[in-house]
Amino acid sequence: MLNVYHMRPDDFTFADALSASAALASILYGKQIHGHLIRTRLNQDVGVGNSLTNMYAKCGSIAYAYKVFNSMPHHNLVSWNTIIVAFGNHGLGSRALELFEQLRAVGLEPDSVTFVGILTACNHAGRVDEGLVVFDFMQERYGIAPEIEHVSCLIDMLGRAGRLNEAEAYMRKYPYGEDTVVLGSLLSACRVHGDVVMGERIAKELMKREAVSTSPYVLLSNLYASDEKWGSVAEARKKLKSSGLKKEAGYSLVQVKGNFEKFTVGGFSHTRIDEMLDTLATLARLSFHLTNSVFL
Repeated sequence: MLNVYHMRPDDFTFADALSASAALASILYGKQIHGHLIRTRLNQDVGVGNSLTNMYAKCGSIAYAYKVFNSMPHHNLVSWNTIIVAFGNHGLGSRALELFEQLRAVGLEPDSVTFVGILTACNHAGRVDEGLVVFDFMQERYGIAPEIEHVSCLIDMLGRAGRLNEAEAYMRKYPYGEDTVVLGSLLSACRVHGDVVMGERIAKELMKREAVSTSPYVLLSNLYASDEKWGSVAEARKKLKSSGLKKEAGYSLVQVKGNFEKFTVGGFSHTRIDEMLDTLATLARLSFHLTNSVFL
């Protein structure tokens, strides 16, 4: 019979454990695994290095992610994609584009995932014109047909910049354009930029395709409210009520001593809610006394 207590973890074990830490956004566990790797494994597998880079990036430590990437003796395309996506998600568009050029300089061919990372980077950094160039370059230079992730990034990027007509034109051009995620992104941009006419049109399309979500109704209601069309706000809310759908309450997850605590908006069902309220009351009193003492 195999004695599991004498089995040693291999590269796949470490990669999976690091992926779990990244999914939990738990840098504490990730660092412990990294420390174990440093102590026990002299030769680092490229897959483990990629998982380490991804873990630090997902946990918000882009500096550590880049340090791990630079310390890797070998890089494959996944390594480059991981660090490009990491910089892109952290709003560091310039660095992501620099890494893209370095990837090409070492002779690697970017793939579909690479361009998702670059488009995301341009989106978060507000570099719309460069994003459009990358989108065309992907097709013309490398023959990569746009997938839903690329179209979604492009439309979201244009929508955030207020270039709603261009966003809608791209949406109509590609078969993925009328996906619910893409439509929702454009509707959200209409709300931000106050385009009621387009917003109504997109909301109607979205409601036909997404009958199980409250998002179109809520976004449309907010769009009307931003334009002070209170009658239309009431009508949108009426439609939501008659649909029978209920908006799921938002919540936050906070890690305390290794455990994840869930806090729901307007919720008071936590087992230690009384202690929390007492602590908040104490802090409020202290803040009041400190503020008053400054002016005495």
